[in-house]
Amino acid sequence: MKKKIASLLLMIVGLSAMVLSSPQRVEQRRSFLRGDVLDVELHQAGTLNEYLGAGEDRRVRCIRLSGVMDGDDAKFIRKLCERSKAVDENDRGVDNYIDLELDRVKIVSGSHSERDVISNSMFSGCRNLRYVALPRNLRRIGSYAFYGCYNLEEVRFTGRSNLSEIGDHAFSGCSDLSHINLPEGLEVIGDNSFSGCSSLRRIDLPSTLREIGDEAFRDVPLTDVRLPNLLVTLGYNVFKGTKITSLYLPRDVKIADDAIGSMPKLREVLVERGSRNYSTEDGVLYDATGEVLIYYPNAKIGSFAVPSGVTTLLNASFAGRVSLTAITFPQSLTTIGAGAFTGCTSLGNVVIPANVRKIGDRAFAGCNKMTTATIDAGITTLMSQTFQDCSSLNSVVLPQSLETIGERCFNECKSLVNVEWGGSLRTIMKEAFRKCGFVQLEFPSGVTMIGENAMRDCKNLQSTVLPSNLAVVEKELFRGCDNLVSVMLPVRVSTIGENAFRDCKSLPAISLPEGLTTINNNAFRGTALTELVLPASILKIGDKILEKCKIKSIVCNALVPPVLTKISDKKTPLFVPGSSVEAYKNAKPWKDFKNISGKDY
Repeated sequence: MKKKIASLLLMIVGLSAMVLSSPQRVEQRRSFLRGDVLDVELHQAGTLNEYLGAGEDRRVRCIRLSGVMDGDDAKFIRKLCERSKAVDENDRGVDNYIDLELDRVKIVSGSHSERDVISNSMFSGCRNLRYVALPRNLRRIGSYAFYGCYNLEEVRFTGRSNLSEIGDHAFSGCSDLSHINLPEGLEVIGDNSFSGCSSLRRIDLPSTLREIGDEAFRDVPLTDVRLPNLLVTLGYNVFKGTKITSLYLPRDVKIADDAIGSMPKLREVLVERGSRNYSTEDGVLYDATGEVLIYYPNAKIGSFAVPSGVTTLLNASFAGRVSLTAITFPQSLTTIGAGAFTGCTSLGNVVIPANVRKIGDRAFAGCNKMTTATIDAGITTLMSQTFQDCSSLNSVVLPQSLETIGERCFNECKSLVNVEWGGSLRTIMKEAFRKCGFVQLEFPSGVTMIGENAMRDCKNLQSTVLPSNLAVVEKELFRGCDNLVSVMLPVRVSTIGENAFRDCKSLPAISLPEGLTTINNNAFRGTALTELVLPASILKIGDKILEKCKIKSIVCNALVPPVLTKISDKKTPLFVPGSSVEAYKNAKPWKDFKNISGKDY
């Protein structure tokens, strides 16, 4: 009996000791902060938040982890990286940053994390993150993992690494990132992975790399890069905006869409011997056959003669080459790609040879030193914006085969006064000649459609003759042509569109053809018309067609009052056929005219 009592007493004493010591042990577990360093081993993932006491979240500036962590621990780190201020042990303000040492930790699954993976967006937007050492067993860095960590200066892989892939936008927008050592074994760098890392001046690509995604290093101030021999895929615009001066392409690499992108300092592209995809001559990049010119380096200066045998200039192949002064095309050329010469601000006059069958959108847009363009090509369509913003372009010769001038084709060619039309032209699309410099303009008779705004804001235009086959004067066609004084409308015109002659403030008169049925809203608003004679064929008149005009009289020859939306000035004298006076006086809103008189014709 005494032995049982003694055993019971020992058990009670032991339990009391455990109870008394428990708070102390818990306190030790929660007080791992030494100065500003939190150095802990996590035996259970998702418990990192338990290792900081009250107020300590503002003191920690280095987190050194070992053991295991998961998505919940990452969320806690994110919370620390979003704090508004940091303080020292005396509660005085200090630099607000977090250094994150994860090289001894293993990431496990839990709360949206995946084993050995920095998950998508795991640390994105951690604005106070300054340094990170990544786990040794890391297999992949997900998309947007560190996106927008704009104070992140260094990323380090320690020792051997299992990393095989860096996801899309993983470090995009990390503008302070200046050091990262990519490990051997890495095979894929995703789209935009490092785009906008404006402090990253050097990067060594591992020999195992096989794929670099689109715009991966866009706007990164790299001055030199060595592409590894195993590289197979190079995305489009990978090095656009970098400071690289020479680019060497391994034999098996293929560039997505053959688009290298604008590289302002690039003087030459070199290709490994035996390449199946590319060839090079004098630093200019061609396809393997030499028939397609792919890329003309930005930093080359002066004139260039495209070699004989070249059939195609690829899209944007010369775009933005501000030092290109002249270009000569071979007779073998058949295609000029979209944007091929856009922004070539020093390029002079061009002659496009007869065998060319296609000229892409914006092919010569923004070539503002070009004064003449002669198109001998056998094309049927000039695409949209082909010569837009060629502000010095004075004269254009169009080919006989041309049927269509595309939208905004010559928009803002402020010096353009001479066009030699081709005999096949039928269609002029909207805004084709907006803000051009014409003084007189006679359209070829075969044109059947001139799109809306096609001649808008041609401030120097004084007179124009519209083509005889034109049936519709489209809306805003001549709007804002301040000096227009003479317009000859063809007899086929049945409709004048909305705002067609609005703000042609010098236009004193216009002869409307018999057969005209419709005049739409504001058609002559703000002109210098003093009299308007409406033909007998008129059926419909829109709102405010003579608003802000100094009109003195209106003559309407229609026997039956046309549909009229609204009267601009009820005091304007109205003259109508004598037999129709009563009809006008009884028709809305014609009857609101104060002075309706009959006139026999």
